[in-house]
Amino acid sequence: MLVFLDLKTTGNEQDEKVCAISVLSGDDYFFDLVNDGKKIAPEASAVHHISNDMIKDKQHFVDTKSFAFLQELNENDILVVHDYQFISSVLKSYDLYVSAKIIDTKRVVKHTVSDIERFDLQYLRYELQLLGTLEAVYKPLEDVVVIKSLFEYLLQSVTKEKMFDFSFEHVLLQKFNFGKYNGRYIEEIVGIDPHYLHWMLSLENLDADLRYTIEYYLQG
Repeated sequence: MLVFLDLKTTGNEQDEKVCAISVLSGDDYFFDLVNDGKKIAPEASAVHHISNDMIKDKQHFVDTKSFAFLQELNENDILVVHDYQFISSVLKSYDLYVSAKIIDTKRVVKHTVSDIERFDLQYLRYELQLLGTLEAVYKPLEDVVVIKSLFEYLLQSVTKEKMFDFSFEHVLLQKFNFGKYNGRYIEEIVGIDPHYLHWMLSLENLDADLRYTIEYYLQG
């Protein structure tokens, strides 16, 4: 069984909670707004457009149909997500360890689409023109539809089996796509400002591939 998953959280810190979850598998679609007792930060609402009023009377994540569905997945199922590092850390905070095989579309894009400068889902949605005729029925909260479309786009050039491998292989990045060195080659910054790179390595939420790349170039 092929399953697509998207989560929205209350913010970007380590102890954030789920505030919405979408699961798409065949004809089955679950969307749950969630209230686990933590307010949604304004910065998060600005991105996913979920407000505290919207979740005020909603149930806990562990009580949703989506949570129960994910618990039932096994090693014969395939779970497709965008940014498994983030998704897995959130699910683990709820003691939910999914047994399915994983495809991380963010990591697969990094391996296969070399001329892309950003990898967030909404950027890829427009850059790769993912939705096409689905644009008319797309709703802002249903990013899981974009993940499915991205998976189908990638499937045109790479097999599912290779996606499994790519999902857990680090990518050696070329350039920064944010910060004061945005657009500059990471290898170049080693000679210009190594202290900045060491500072970045101290960040807990640093992207795994960026951490791998910085360490690679610092080691020479």
